Amino acid sequence: MAKNTTRAHDRAVRAYQATHGVPLSEARRALAGPATSSDDPEAAAWDGFTPKERQRRAGLKLSHLATRQELRLLGEVAAGLGSSMYALDVVRWNDEPVVLAELDAFDDHVVPRLPRCSDRQDQAWRARMARAFCDIADDLGAGKAPIARCHAEDLALMIAAKKVREIVDQAKDMGGDPLAVNPGQKPLDAAGHLADWFPGLGRVSLRRRDAFTYEALEEALLGEAEVYLLWGDDQGFECPDHPVGWQMMGEDMRAERWFDTFATTIPRDPNRGFPDDVWSQLTDHARRSLAQEPIWLGADEPDQPEPQEGSAVCRMPEEGAPLGTVSAAHFLIAAWRQQVLNLIGEAMGGKHHVWQVKSPDQVWELDGRVVFSDIPAVALDQARRLLPKAVPGQEGELVEIYWSRPAPRGHYYEPLWFRVKVWKIEEHSSGPRDVPWMRVQWADGSLSGMSFTDIVAMGRPTGLDLSPWAPVSGKLHPMPKLEDYRRPEDDELGSLGAG
Repeated sequence: MAKNTTRAHDRAVRAYQATHGVPLSEARRALAGPATSSDDPEAAAWDGFTPKERQRRAGLKLSHLATRQELRLLGEVAAGLGSSMYALDVVRWNDEPVVLAELDAFDDHVVPRLPRCSDRQDQAWRARMARAFCDIADDLGAGKAPIARCHAEDLALMIAAKKVREIVDQAKDMGGDPLAVNPGQKPLDAAGHLADWFPGLGRVSLRRRDAFTYEALEEALLGEAEVYLLWGDDQGFECPDHPVGWQMMGEDMRAERWFDTFATTIPRDPNRGFPDDVWSQLTDHARRSLAQEPIWLGADEPDQPEPQEGSAVCRMPEEGAPLGTVSAAHFLIAAWRQQVLNLIGEAMGGKHHVWQVKSPDQVWELDGRVVFSDIPAVALDQARRLLPKAVPGQEGELVEIYWSRPAPRGHYYEPLWFRVKVWKIEEHSSGPRDVPWMRVQWADGSLSGMSFTDIVAMGRPTGLDLSPWAPVSGKLHPMPKLEDYRRPEDDELGSLGAG
């Protein structure tokens, strides 16, 4: 059973909260019991676990899992990855989904190292992910075990350990290479390169076959091995309604749930906040989202500085009722969205020769396609910015929507491009589910709506005369693939219009 789905523990926490009238975070800490005495450094290394979990590690020392130098290097690398993500990914992409060109995974860029199902998240999510690396680094800096409290930290620990292995391999490749140093200098061996790159590390030994591999550390501290399914995933495994993903992982693994605290660990301080220089550069939407985080956990709002003049902003939709969901209505929609986003990135490199995408606007201008965010406020902002005439009193916007029509029994047909004129973008539906949607007009003049939950992608109109009633196939694709993602050619238009 997945370790963050212990229902009995959750019920006990809720009961304690209701009985004593305390915040959720305080109830969790009360049931977790007192922390281990800091007089015993080896015992204090496991303070992040609940007492029951600490008992399981009785007699186990952190030094059994990794040497002092291995832990120090892991901490430095984790801190570097967190800082790089703050600087390169959080500020750079603001709230919009990330589009990665094929060669965009340079050495200090963190987002390409994450599972692709996280690309459609917003700036607040990426800030929390960067902080997960810093939390792991802070644990190691304090002499504690890098205990992952949630799946985000699980992934951060794995990525940091892999990065260390890459560094060690690079040092070994450079060891003894006369071209790796200035003329006249004595070539360094692998240990010498590591000591040169990380001065505080000191002279290290690489004689052990498992040196700096962190095999024992990962085996003792990581959660579910099935989290590896998320890497390379464009099949929607992360969605709770995916039969294969649920069978393997047994829980909702969508990126927005990666920060849920495991039932076997003690929650981190909800008021630890974010670096001041990062906070001042966040969008309004990101700051609002992150300011609510401690409140969700039962703590006070963190004390953060006011934003600087001219900082990035994301216009919020009209205030009122909370926004409905724009997340994929079915795991197939999520899979298609991610596949399209990946293929747009490939097109930016292969077709448009842009190897490092600078902004979402650059993607729209060059490629003319967009995949909406999984965050309601961001998705609505994207649509309004790209469709400025889709407001009452204006002429509407002619666009092509890659749309998957709902089918009986909750399934979805394979998506096709539909050319429609968007008259208005609605925040709320009038149906039983609150789903933002678009009022659209088809070529025959009929009016209807398209829910954001069923939209895979949107594009600018092409020169092709797409049929507004292109029939959808009844064939379902449990493991969908979009190997040939392109708009129909002239010789295919007839088949699209055929019954």
